[in-house]
Amino acid sequence: MEKEFHEVDILRHVIDAISNEADIAALADRVAEVVIASVEADVCFVHLLREEGRYIELIGATKPYSSERGRVKLALGDGISGWVAQAKVPLVVPNKWEDSRYRYLPELGGENYKFLISVPMLSRDASVIGVLNVHWTNDPSNVDQVLEDLVYVANIIAPRLESAAILDRLKQREAQLERFAAVTIDGIEAERKRIANDIHDGVGQLLHSTLYRLDAARYSKDMSESLVELDQAKALVEAAIVETKNTIRRLRPEVLDDLGLIAALKSLAASIISPHIDVNLPTSYEIELPSTVETSIYRIAQEALSNVQRHSNSQFATLNLSISSDPIEIVVTITDDGTGFDEDEITKGFGLDGMRERAELIDASFEIYSRKNHGTRITLKVPISSPI
Repeated sequence: MEKEFHEVDILRHVIDAISNEADIAALADRVAEVVIASVEADVCFVHLLREEGRYIELIGATKPYSSERGRVKLALGDGISGWVAQAKVPLVVPNKWEDSRYRYLPELGGENYKFLISVPMLSRDASVIGVLNVHWTNDPSNVDQVLEDLVYVANIIAPRLESAAILDRLKQREAQLERFAAVTIDGIEAERKRIANDIHDGVGQLLHSTLYRLDAARYSKDMSESLVELDQAKALVEAAIVETKNTIRRLRPEVLDDLGLIAALKSLAASIISPHIDVNLPTSYEIELPSTVETSIYRIAQEALSNVQRHSNSQFATLNLSISSDPIEIVVTITDDGTGFDEDEITKGFGLDGMRERAELIDASFEIYSRKNHGTRITLKVPISSPI
């Protein structure tokens, strides 16, 4: 009976927490508070599985660590919480300093706590939503009961946290689309202005000069002078043709027209001297791609490989292109073994926004995963409507 009252009390506090918070960050913080109150712990961290299950991210915690949300990310299998997310089983660690799986994170005050229980939050289909990490300075009493309580709490909050995460992704997606629309419109207008200036200052001026030469040849009374003017007009027309080709080339890489996408990507990788780019591309494929799609794939790969060359300090990199059948899509992956970066601190100057915008224009997905000193992976998935 005492156990039933205890569970009812926990349930009441959990329901109160998850019913009154819509924002996922506020919800995670409230859950952390309820957890430490329920099991008399010192601190609780709430981690959420992100990016199709590739890593977990801290989204909430008890104070003062809630300020670190979004800054702490662990790959699946990395650290205690990463291990639990991968194994899908609770873990009791009496002394985390003696556990080889523990990863010390100074920003989370790991030196202040010894005892740790980590519990996965599972959905109804047993897939991992996130992980609860609960710490004590000293050993808690009745560890078995504490573990049972934490599993109970995790099962209750998992569906609510999953719903909040979906809503949060939708909000982020909406905000991203709004930003993308604004940037795209600005980009289109800037591109139109650039093209207009190129035509006006280049081809336009050459054609105007050609017209003057032709007028001079027409009204000249001396045939030799007319021939000189005609020769000058011909030279100006030839220059206008060259300028027109250059303008077209700036709109679409000439190498795509000359070689095709696969050969163009090989040529792109071969142009990079260091680091070595290991290329894994099909020899050909039975797919008709619109020129805009080919151009976007090429430009994204170009920017990504440029980043590898200039910023990664890597010794080795790969460029892979494959075609999946379910769903039918082209998958381009670029990886390196370089210094990597914190995705929240990078953002500007590496062309990531431009790559995402190009992907959006062709209805493709663009994903990036990077960790400091653990390299970077970029994945572009382009849906295909034509059968293979």
